[in-house]
Amino acid sequence: MPADEPPSYANRPGGSRFKQQTLPAWKPVFTANCVIPLFFIFGVIFIPVGVVLLLESNKLREVSFTYTNCTDAAATPCSDYRLNRTFSAMAEPCVCDVQFTLTEDWTSTIYVYYRLTEFYQNHRRYLKSVNQEQLQGNNVLEGSGCTPNAFTSVSNKTEREIIVPCGMIANSKFNDTFIVRSAENNSVIAWERNSIAWTEDLEYKFGNPPSSFAGTAMPAYWQQNVSSLPGQMRNEDLVVWMRTAALPKFRKLYARIPGGLEMGNYTLEVRYNYPIRRGEKELVLSTVSWIGGKNNFLGIAYMTVGGLSMLGGCLLLAIYILYGHQKKDLSKLH
Repeated sequence: MPADEPPSYANRPGGSRFKQQTLPAWKPVFTANCVIPLFFIFGVIFIPVGVVLLLESNKLREVSFTYTNCTDAAATPCSDYRLNRTFSAMAEPCVCDVQFTLTEDWTSTIYVYYRLTEFYQNHRRYLKSVNQEQLQGNNVLEGSGCTPNAFTSVSNKTEREIIVPCGMIANSKFNDTFIVRSAENNSVIAWERNSIAWTEDLEYKFGNPPSSFAGTAMPAYWQQNVSSLPGQMRNEDLVVWMRTAALPKFRKLYARIPGGLEMGNYTLEVRYNYPIRRGEKELVLSTVSWIGGKNNFLGIAYMTVGGLSMLGGCLLLAIYILYGHQKKDLSKLH
């Protein structure tokens, strides 16, 4: 720019107080008189809440049974039996029993869960291996995005069939089945398998096609076609499984026992269909309340935060009493 030309102000912001950043602002000053009471207030609130949560959690009952390596009547581990089966032989049964005892009556509704460990449903490729159009019933012949579980493994592409539901999530659907029997009279305990999935999932994410499932095939690890399932694409076991877990250790709802269980001995009969190479499989019986299932961590966490707040408040109060009256005394803190 020549020296005799005036400077250009084309990029200068406007003269408003907002653009010049001269608006009035509140700049809080954190003094001892406002900070120390906040620590005590947090402690007074968090500790009682934690105590209530912990007491409520201790009222709930929960038992779990690990059946990963249970054996059948011939003393053969079902886990080994399943891993050595071919896809065509997956329908061959392997049934094992697990004995358990309840030392008191469970009078409220019991929720039955299955739990898996070291199962990474949060893996990126696993999560993407699904086709929502197919699950919603809009187009069951649509298999894009389901690689490598989109079509049956036939070399001639004209003879291949689309897998319904396709994708790794559906192919790995949990399919162990359970029966609980009373050891006293060998009677089967009645439970409910409906209303275990989220209503939003059933209404908006899953649907049956207007036509039949002709020309489709079932996933490799399944034992029956989706058209044979109760509710078909809206089968609640399928819907529950398709809602993937965020952590490698998770549990999913399987059934409910409305009347509870009486004190006594029981037999858990497992039809072992689901092969795993690592991790554990468990069945969990639990009661629930307004805080959900049994979970001591939440109450302990609240009490810990409240206790640390009270401790921090006491420490700051002691420092303030000892050194807060005279500014020159702050040098003693170094």
